[in-house]
Amino acid sequence: MTDATNPPAGWYDDGRGQRRYWDGTQWTEHTAPLASAGAYDPGAAATAAADQSATLPYETQRSTDPYAATTPYSIAPGAGAADPYAPYGAVGAPGGPAGAPGTEPRKVNVLGIVALALAVVGFILACIPFVQVVAWIVLPIAFVLSLVALFLEGRKWPAITGLVVSVLGGIVGALVFAFVTVGVLGQIADSGVIQDQIERELEEEFGTPVPTQDEGEAPDAGTVDGLAFGDTMTWDDGVSMTVSEPEPYTPSDLSAGADQAEDLVFTLTITNDSTENVQPVVLSTLSSGGTEATRIFDVGAEGGQVGIPPTTAILPGESITWREAWSVADAASLTMQTAPSFQYESVVFTNVAQ
Repeated sequence: MTDATNPPAGWYDDGRGQRRYWDGTQWTEHTAPLASAGAYDPGAAATAAADQSATLPYETQRSTDPYAATTPYSIAPGAGAADPYAPYGAVGAPGGPAGAPGTEPRKVNVLGIVALALAVVGFILACIPFVQVVAWIVLPIAFVLSLVALFLEGRKWPAITGLVVSVLGGIVGALVFAFVTVGVLGQIADSGVIQDQIERELEEEFGTPVPTQDEGEAPDAGTVDGLAFGDTMTWDDGVSMTVSEPEPYTPSDLSAGADQAEDLVFTLTITNDSTENVQPVVLSTLSSGGTEATRIFDVGAEGGQVGIPPTTAILPGESITWREAWSVADAASLTMQTAPSFQYESVVFTNVAQ
């Protein structure tokens, strides 16, 4: 028979991190895990707490039962937490389930996030020919910062991701560099520059002119002078190139190279009216008032990146357009030398009176 002075039979937190069955007079040997926060019934707990306060004092008489010291009402109200359901092992009570309210969240690993951001920027730069030198600076920094962030307090996933991205960036950058280098060397070989050098050496050695290939078999070597900005140069095989007149340019916060008096931008276009693909390898140079201009690289420019030459092959009947920005000393005295690739003779565009 249940004693009216004792709490009703049921499952209670016995204070040892588990629930134990109370038969109305004493603890039994039957135990179960603490109820999860989702299974907790605040209404039922509130009713039980009210019945408890109305029928029993907050301290019970000790008995010979080994669990008597931890009866459901042996914890005085407010002894462990402000939650009125703390004696029942409710969420927020001492020893309550992990992740309960009041548990301190894990700290943010700021250095890991910085390392991840640098790794992503380095990866992007590593994929862009001619600006990979910046990636070789950024990627090692990101790798080292990621390693340090692994040993700092806080979440580890930004540091781990930064390590992976920085390593992949180095691999991709090496592949892109190798691809571009092989392409450039192939263009040099196809252009006949090496053959011309060999012929000159043979002439110097034996004193006999070496026959050269007929005109029209390949584009002429040398430089074509005197074109104005906005004019179009067309080579014998039908490939043409146009450099627009310069326009004022305002670099973005992500630009590099704007270090002279004025900043200008040119629009360059290569049109392939030949019967074969054209692999562009454009290495333009620009002088201004007798001073070499500085190329501006701007990945944050409005309308797309500026200063990155094209690398995609141009199919017959197609064209490609891009922008090049330069920092110059005198916008009224400009001379640009450029060509679609090493296979074509260079052409000079200028706004200086001939």
